[in-house]
Amino acid sequence: MADDVFGIVGTTQGAFKVERVVAEGGFGVVYRAYHEAFRAPVALKCLKVPATLPEQLRVQFLEKFREEAELLFRLSAAIPAVVRPLHHDVISAATGAFVPFIALEWLEGRTLASHIATRAAVGAPQLAPGEVIRLLAPVARALEAAHHFPGPSGPTCVVHRDLKPANIFLAQIHGAEVVKILDFGIARARDAATVMAGQTATTSGGLSTAFTPAYGAPEQWAPKRFGKTGPWTDVWGLAVTVVEALAGREIIGGDHVAMMGTVLDEKRRPTPRSEGIFVPDALEAAFRRALAVDPRERFRDIGAFWDEVEQALGLPRSAPPIAVPSRSQAPAAARVRSSVLPASPSSPGSTRSQDLLQGTALAAPAAFAEATARELHLPERGGGRLPPHSLPTEPVVPLALDWSPPAPFARPSHAPSRMPPPMMERAPARPSLSTGELMAMFALPVRLAGAGVVITLLDLAAASLLFGGQRIGVGPIGGVGPIGLFHVAVGLVVLGIGIAVFRLFSSDR
Repeated sequence: MADDVFGIVGTTQGAFKVERVVAEGGFGVVYRAYHEAFRAPVALKCLKVPATLPEQLRVQFLEKFREEAELLFRLSAAIPAVVRPLHHDVISAATGAFVPFIALEWLEGRTLASHIATRAAVGAPQLAPGEVIRLLAPVARALEAAHHFPGPSGPTCVVHRDLKPANIFLAQIHGAEVVKILDFGIARARDAATVMAGQTATTSGGLSTAFTPAYGAPEQWAPKRFGKTGPWTDVWGLAVTVVEALAGREIIGGDHVAMMGTVLDEKRRPTPRSEGIFVPDALEAAFRRALAVDPRERFRDIGAFWDEVEQALGLPRSAPPIAVPSRSQAPAAARVRSSVLPASPSSPGSTRSQDLLQGTALAAPAAFAEATARELHLPERGGGRLPPHSLPTEPVVPLALDWSPPAPFARPSHAPSRMPPPMMERAPARPSLSTGELMAMFALPVRLAGAGVVITLLDLAAASLLFGGQRIGVGPIGGVGPIGLFHVAVGLVVLGIGIAVFRLFSSDR
């Protein structure tokens, strides 16, 4: 069990009676507490703010923290898949430490990371693509809604930036499984506190990171080369999460240098097929684009990515929990939630925390930032800056940029939509199989049938040339009579046909 770092177990903090420590991570400690007014358990997430933070900066941090909690409250009210906050304040710790905390709904269940690990430990079969996509559809559509969240001054883009299986919680609520997104915006809160304190942290490999390395997008590893984070960063995180759920294991591993090498190597994309998972061509193509190294070649938003994923599997199109703008009518300018402070690294311990630590969340950043095309600084693939004429001339935030390869310009509102009609308006189409997939599917059945034919020919030849027409047998079994090579050959042919039929029908899942 984690330590009571702040010495508050057994104390009462406002309406909360602190019962026990649940988990500890690099940036916070989670306690289970009892809300005496609501008479219900809650999760208290207490932040490890640097002790060197001066008094005047503590006031600034608390104001940002308050705004973040307010935004999280509005997000969770509109998007059921976002964990719900109940209160925020500062704890009076016995150690005298400055301990901001946020109280969140208590969730019973486990993270997707634990679910994957448990299945692997018991040797359970891999989850089918359709099963994983249906499970994570609420996550994808919740992120789509957050990227287009209506704010008092227009659409606001709230980006998670640390999406991974450990931040997706499979909660048991009233006997049903409900998927929740955890730790919304925790990376930005960590950055703000660290930068205010004038501190930096590095990993054991000497590299600074403000994200979970195994799930960091290329623009998080190399921001000077690939530009700022945005909705496309969540596209990457969701794509990696889906592939891990399909593979049943972590797909980007090793030390920090090895992980960065994998992420930035255009020839090593962690797509389903590269991890040995058989998927249709259309689904593989969607993941190749979602996991493109250059953000400009990635999906411009997570809704477009999920539309293609569901279409590739012939699934009905799911819908976001709130109305979002049509992708053909994206606004030319909007407001984006973005930290006004530069990113700073986190401690290595924050990359892996226990389930209930991941089962709590903070909101996205507090400040609105008007981003212009010049502020985006999107570099060329070779590492240089984009020439001025290749960027939009009007102020555009990452949300409105079209990241599809043909052009970096935002699509005007009068342009016809290139998106296919909603899947719910027509019968689901079965995914087509390429010639290569068919060859791979029927390779074993063809070999078995071919072996049966060869055995039959050898049996006939041996009988006519060597044994005077007598067929070769392997002796009586159970009084049935001799089992000839001919019977073995027929069995192989029948087995091959059976495998072929099974694979053909199972490919329609």
